[in-house]
Amino acid sequence: MKSRALKALNIPGLIVIALFFLTLQSTLFDNSTLAFFQPDAVLFLVLWVALKRSFGEGGILTLLFGYCVEILSGSPSGLFLANYMIIYFCARILNQTFQIMNRRSIVLLGIGAALVSRLNILLILFILGKADNQWFHTIQLLAPTAIIHGALIVFFFRLFYRFDDWTLKNPDAEHRFENDYHLDEDWV
Repeated sequence: MKSRALKALNIPGLIVIALFFLTLQSTLFDNSTLAFFQPDAVLFLVLWVALKRSFGEGGILTLLFGYCVEILSGSPSGLFLANYMIIYFCARILNQTFQIMNRRSIVLLGIGAALVSRLNILLILFILGKADNQWFHTIQLLAPTAIIHGALIVFFFRLFYRFDDWTLKNPDAEHRFENDYHLDEDWV
């Protein structure tokens, strides 16, 4: 009974985690100097569901994450929905093509997703005709954003894994996770 209740709370729990991270981002990183170190935690969630969930479940969660971000931001309608869906599809294609299985590939995925996300937002704003002052800001924050995402993606993936393990209660999930991603390997 308890495992069924926890399993039913997995998807709402991911949405609550996304809302918590969005609230944290909007309060802690309000200062312009801290914007250099602001990770997009919802981007980490999008990458997680792209790699670990089925196509339908991950796509619906990605749409919900994008909608939550749009509600809490002053961005044009559809900006984050389109951005996160493009990132989701790219991550799914990369995972099916190259089998993202170790720490290096996860870090590269985080760096690449951060770069593509920033440039994608700039492109969408340009198409909408609202990219007047965004060019300089995007170019200025491109490298620090990518470095922060590359440094934090393994931490966030472990956090999401522990949440999934706690709610889904799969006995061999930890063994499978360590074998799937080889997170304990040494850097070369």
